[in-house]
Amino acid sequence: MENISTGLKWVIGIIVTILIIAAGVSIYLVINNYFIRAQEQTLAQTQMINQAEFNSYDNKDVSGQDVINAAMRYKGRPQFAIKIKTGENATGFYAENTYGKNYTQPTDTTKPVVDLSKTESGSSTGVKVSVMLDQTQTQSYNTTNYFVNTLSTFTAVVYRDSNEEVRLIVFTQK
Repeated sequence: MENISTGLKWVIGIIVTILIIAAGVSIYLVINNYFIRAQEQTLAQTQMINQAEFNSYDNKDVSGQDVINAAMRYKGRPQFAIKIKTGENATGFYAENTYGKNYTQPTDTTKPVVDLSKTESGSSTGVKVSVMLDQTQTQSYNTTNYFVNTLSTFTAVVYRDSNEEVRLIVFTQK
């Protein structure tokens, strides 16, 4: 009789242990799904916040000072370019970028997507902000005029790549 009671205790102990392990595994699976979902939502929110900084430029009119500020702010951003078209330099020039990427402005207006493999030839170095603000040489500049009037108005257009990452901002003086 004593052997039966000892055997029952062992069987009950094993069953309780299996139930505890099963409960732990099921709780882990449920919590793991919540963690995955929370991680995806956090990533989506982070991406929205990162892209929200460009909303102030997207198809908006900005001042020349805003153009200068954008050139200074984003000059260290990888895979990013700022193109500026002024009244004197309608073909435009690129603001200085630490990484030397000057992406070609998309020509397709229905779905403008920046092609990361296409860059402007011959413009690997951009124009420094100090040159954009330098008024001492405005008389000698013609087609290579890099002066940005801080009081003028520019229309900004933001271009994204196929992953919806902002890669190019084009400022055109009105």
